[in-house]
Amino acid sequence: MNYEWEIVYIDPDADQLVLKLMHGTRRCIAMHVFDRAYLHDWKKGDLIAIDHGDLSMDREIQKTMGMPMSEDDYTMYNQRTGGKAVSRKNDWEVEKTSVWLKELVAKGLVDCP
Repeated sequence: MNYEWEIVYIDPDADQLVLKLMHGTRRCIAMHVFDRAYLHDWKKGDLIAIDHGDLSMDREIQKTMGMPMSEDDYTMYNQRTGGKAVSRKNDWEVEKTSVWLKELVAKGLVDCP
């Protein structure tokens, strides 16, 4: 398993966290976890591996056509705790995590390129 993401911000009350890629572009992504129990003991600085599951073109077609997107999952694995958490791929749009990430960057709470 490749632990290439680092938790740079976590809000367990909102079930959200921000991950930063540890190489290359060092970009950030915000994730919404749909069961807060999975985030127990996760903290800033933990290394995370992400299993993207089946990335299908169907989701992009659904998004383009304005159709409800399928709720396929990402599974995140925490190297330190050995725990895992699940995030739905369409939560980026539904839960507005992209807006939340922009707000964190604007407030200086997250440093993302």
